Amino acid sequence: MLYINGRPIHPLVSFIASVAFFAALIGLGILLLPVIGGIMIFVLLCVAALALYGAYYRWRHGDPFKKAQEEMLRRMQAAAGAAPGQTSRGPAQPSDEPEVPRGEARTGVRRTTVIEDAVVIEEIRHRESKDPGGESR
Repeated sequence: MLYINGRPIHPLVSFIASVAFFAALIGLGILLLPVIGGIMIFVLLCVAALALYGAYYRWRHGDPFKKAQEEMLRRMQAAAGAAPGQTSRGPAQPSDEPEVPRGEARTGVRRTTVIEDAVVIEEIRHRESKDPGGESR
């Protein structure tokens, strides 16, 4: 039950007040529909204009992602000193250490390779061993 100033209000009055409140809310929404619709049309027009500008830019200037990829490859080749037709990776330079086995078949040969002055690769080659059954590891 609803109370106002300490006095009870009849349930029918509170129901009518609730109905009136929801009716006013729906009426306000209906009155605002043209405003909401106008905002939505404006947003749709902005999206369409952006899509059309993107299509024009791609037609006029080419694919920006492909151009960026080609530019990156060109810079990498220039930094590596390679010819434009070659790959951007520089030649691997093995170290002067001889490849000496260090024990059983489970141990490998360690070799350090320096690529493009900054990347150090350590490689361990494992020998293949034959089991008595003839299976290789």
